[in-house]
Amino acid sequence: MIRNWILIALLCLSCAAIAAPSTLNWADLQPDDPALRARVAALNSAEKNRLIRAVQKRELEQAMKKDNVKPDALSEKDRQLLKEDLRDLSAFVDEIANFEKKRTSELKQALNQKEVRIDGYLLPLKQTDRKVTEFLLVPVIGACIHVPAPPPNQMIVVSYPQGYLQSGMFAPVTISGKLQVGTSKASLSLVDGSAMVEAGYRMQADDVRPYKRQDTKKQEVSQ
Repeated sequence: MIRNWILIALLCLSCAAIAAPSTLNWADLQPDDPALRARVAALNSAEKNRLIRAVQKRELEQAMKKDNVKPDALSEKDRQLLKEDLRDLSAFVDEIANFEKKRTSELKQALNQKEVRIDGYLLPLKQTDRKVTEFLLVPVIGACIHVPAPPPNQMIVVSYPQGYLQSGMFAPVTISGKLQVGTSKASLSLVDGSAMVEAGYRMQADDVRPYKRQDTKKQEVSQ
């Protein structure tokens, strides 16, 4: 949701450019616009709330246009929002919407062939002798199962020929190796069938190990 990005922008003014990445956050796999974040962060509280309402109004109008929301299902709050004049923010909302589309679709070409380290949740694709030899790494637990799959730039297909003894579904792990940029399809075997997802990155991992909380602390310090 676009308004979720606005809230994130208020918490993270800018993301440092990565010249020689080692430890990555998942946000590092997506394009960023520090100037746009700065503009949002510079707004006062009333202006930020008004911008969020403008985004909510845009999303509500689009949902109604697609017939996903019926007029008789609108709450009083929704009706008041539709009456509010927020036209002066239209260009700003367009700019945020265009960036959100870019943020969730484009890959970071600068990361191609870089040695990186990243934490995530393991979703097995192939197994040999009870060890996972290929898996999907995702940023949130439950991704691809109970909720829509993350965008391609938030998934990594990982090959690990020596195999990793998985402790359970969505085991938290830390992986390291050379990242490759380029979309690929992965077939997931689920309890109720299978699903095909598209990942934006691949890696033949040099190391896969259980995630430890201290790894995150080190990552935060390094930024």
